[in-house]
Order: sequence, then C-alpha cells, then structure tokens
Amino acid sequence: MPCVLFSSWAAGPDPAGGLPAHLQVDYSTCSSASFWGSTVKNTMVCAGGDGVRSGCQGDSGGPLHCLLNGQYAVHGVTSFVSSLGCNVAKKPTVFTRISAYISWINNVGPLK
Repeated sequence: MPCVLFSSWAAGPDPAGGLPAHLQVDYSTCSSASFWGSTVKNTMVCAGGDGVRSGCQGDSGGPLHCLLNGQYAVHGVTSFVSSLGCNVAKKPTVFTRISAYISWINNVGPLK
C-alpha cells in the first residue's frame, strides 16, 4: 500500500501536529543497520525519519491511514519512536501493520 498519512498529537519540537506526513519508508531501509536494524519486523511499517517530520513521544496508539479505493483505511497503529527525541533523522516512526494481525482481530471480535 504505497501511501502514508499519520496524525501526531504529541508535544515536542516541531511535531507533525496532526498534519499529513507522506513519508513511507520501505522495509529494507527501515530495517537496515543505519535505521532501526533488527528491531523492525516484517509485521511493522515505518514512516518519517527525514529529520523534519515524524511521530514523537505520546503518539503511541495513533493511526496510520492509507487511501484505498477512495477511502482512508487504518493501515497501522503507532508502536514506537526514537528515544533520542522528535524528528530524528533515520529513526522513522514505527507502526504495527494491521494486515499482519487481521486474522486475530477477526477471531477476537469481528468488525461489522
């Protein structure tokens, strides 16, 4: 899903502040040694990390939306950000990828 739109409501120096941030980072880059390395799993998706816009402490649980068939759908849930601060270069926001857990979600409580 080649899109990223996340909302940030955290306090910090120049947070995304709820503004769209179209900054998807592919898995091979995000899991490289100069980014997050093996901390990032294939059940995750990354966005930001350009040193200008990304999530910040306080954003955990926030949505990552993608435009799919003309409607926004939740693609991820904010999992973690850099402990070095907000908008750290090469430390994109990491989201849990919803599609990796859709079977579990449907088994626990089917969405109507």
